Amino acid sequence: MEFPMRLTVLMALLLLSSSPALAQDHAGDAGQAAAQGPILGDLLKRPAYFEAWQALLGSETPPDWVTEYTATLDGPPVPHIRATLDGHAGTLGVTCKPNECEDNQLYVLFAPDGSKAWALMATASAGIIWLGYPDERIQTAINGALKK
Repeated sequence: MEFPMRLTVLMALLLLSSSPALAQDHAGDAGQAAAQGPILGDLLKRPAYFEAWQALLGSETPPDWVTEYTATLDGPPVPHIRATLDGHAGTLGVTCKPNECEDNQLYVLFAPDGSKAWALMATASAGIIWLGYPDERIQTAINGALKK
């Protein structure tokens, strides 16, 4: 009984902490994204990052909106979040389901060289789902970046 309560609290924390970034005025998104760093779609145009993304999703059954995002790389222009992994700068790419961002978010942590990826998917219906089999240090890096 305690686990679902903790999951609900974590989900609420993640949604509250990320919603302002996802709910930005789209007129200013492009300029702000350029100032803060590339959006996930731009990262995935780099071969190493796309290969890590494909490997991440290859062992999973992602929701349709993630499959569509993979095909089009078209999603909300949310700048990446800086993350630290084993003392090195990493990149936490962010996307969400169009028109349902608050209830369907995906946070993808890439290794500093872009060679590997792990993800946290937060959905209203399923709660928190870890993708890519992240160990505790990876989960800590993702959660730490989301708390910034």
